[in-house]
Amino acid sequence: MKTEWLRKEGSDELLLFFNGWGMDGRIARHLLSLSLREGVDEDFNADLLVCYDYRNLEPEAGFMDDVSRYTEITVIAWSFGVWAAQQIMLPPIKRALALNGTLYPVDERKGIPPGVFQATLASYSEENRNRFNRRMCGSSEAFACFSAMASARDTAEQKEELERLNGHVQSRSQPCTPEWQYSHAIIGGRDLVFPAEQQYAAWRGVSQTIIGDMAHFPFFHFSTLQELLACFRK
Repeated sequence: MKTEWLRKEGSDELLLFFNGWGMDGRIARHLLSLSLREGVDEDFNADLLVCYDYRNLEPEAGFMDDVSRYTEITVIAWSFGVWAAQQIMLPPIKRALALNGTLYPVDERKGIPPGVFQATLASYSEENRNRFNRRMCGSSEAFACFSAMASARDTAEQKEELERLNGHVQSRSQPCTPEWQYSHAIIGGRDLVFPAEQQYAAWRGVSQTIIGDMAHFPFFHFSTLQELLACFRK
């Protein structure tokens, strides 16, 4: 797993942002820039570390030392990052938010249907990357906006990550039971990657926010970190 500090100013609070498959730090950087702009109602004061690239689920050297010093840690995880976050040893977590993802990432009832996942893996190419991203965004207009924060990683590397994730999931068929659990789940009604019905099944008993018109990519509905953190108060 790769990490990138986007804000490290000595705060007692840390936001760990687990990005989705194939991504890098750009989405989190975009959210942070909007969160710090003038006119945002609530200040964002936490340090911010983004995690991505789950080809290897071992954190980089020094990760635990860096994050263990914080007195309050919040996890925000999107898509495959929801599962990945719970595969990695973390210090005590105060609260955790799952965005359009589940702890059963490849599953007929609670995740991406296995046939769909395998078809995506088998056919992933430069052309199909654009098709996937358009499907993820939900419309051509949203896809055009997404391009400003799209991952700079190349297609071959993304496919390798998907292959590795397939192996990780198969070797860890049962969800792990870390000391922390997700506090809240946000579910997009128009998610074509993790279908909404599968997310409902996966998050029974967990507080949920359902956004009927939201596609898999949620960062047009939530454009700042403050908006995401506000979901914990619902």
